[in-house]
Amino acid sequence: MAMAKTGLLVSFFLLLLTSCGREPADLVVSGEALGTSYLVRIARFDGQAPPDRFAGRVAEALDDLDHKLSTYKADSELNRLNRHPLNELFLASDDLYRVLEISQQIHRLSGGAFDPTLGPLVDLWGFGPVATEDRVPEDAEIEDLLGRVGFHRVELVPPNQVIRRSDLSLDLSAVAKGFIVDRVAAALRAMGATDFMVEIGGEIRVDGHRRDGAPWRIAIELPRPEGGIEQVLSVTDVGIATSGDYRNYFERDGKRYSHLLDPRTGRPISHRLASVTVLAEAAADADALATALMVMGPEEGARWSEDHELAVLMLVKSGEGFREVASSRMLPYLQSLPEGSPPGEVPLKEVAR
Repeated sequence: MAMAKTGLLVSFFLLLLTSCGREPADLVVSGEALGTSYLVRIARFDGQAPPDRFAGRVAEALDDLDHKLSTYKADSELNRLNRHPLNELFLASDDLYRVLEISQQIHRLSGGAFDPTLGPLVDLWGFGPVATEDRVPEDAEIEDLLGRVGFHRVELVPPNQVIRRSDLSLDLSAVAKGFIVDRVAAALRAMGATDFMVEIGGEIRVDGHRRDGAPWRIAIELPRPEGGIEQVLSVTDVGIATSGDYRNYFERDGKRYSHLLDPRTGRPISHRLASVTVLAEAAADADALATALMVMGPEEGARWSEDHELAVLMLVKSGEGFREVASSRMLPYLQSLPEGSPPGEVPLKEVAR
């Protein structure tokens, strides 16, 4: 996630379709924040809070979390932690500490495939927040930085204290959007919303059902620049995140270098996995797990997903199209799944580029 320094633009509208006896439409809150767009769609709420209060509460939550988790705001809590003296205790807010706890859990669970300390290596490859020329670093440069990064050098000391054991830079972009989605969802529940969808920059949380009583339908985008829909999920009460490597990359001497780096090698991923969609109880977990699975690749990621009983859909490059690989836990959610598909893999679906 690129949480850029932008003004918070909030648009709010409540559409009441009263003609012909039709029920009111969803309450919709949308706008731009955190360097991306967001959309909140509320199908039902208990009526205790005034409808126009929802927009203000969403804006407050987004602004508060931006000041805590932003990589781009110099005065954010995260960047103050990055500047804090090494080996000294830093007292973190509940939100920042919780994101670090989630990061630590997924880092350990994935065997290091998820690691938010890769900032120096990302900068080295030219994919960092400061615009630099794309370059292929020397092996010695990569190995030097690999020896100085790693989430195991971050120590979490309850309650809410953090210690950095080396001069590393934390970037929580691969988990923060999902966490913010969860926090906005919690704020909506506290105000009486029971059936809603929250989407921030592609990370999603759905609670309850649509206004018509059906599950929420979430489209999975084709992993190509022009977009398009590959699959449709039928879901309720779940967090959803997708990670892909098809938008941010550069080419040198006929070779493609993805912005997604493998923390275990310090180099861009080189497999044929184009995107991963994960369902999890929390959107923050789904967000971090999707990144970890993109690093693992299709074979390791498929085995790991089954071993950990995760609901995962992978789109793997195959000729001029994509092959869908779904974990057994994901199959019930796929609306456009061909009949007779065995667990673990959906039959080849060729999609023209």
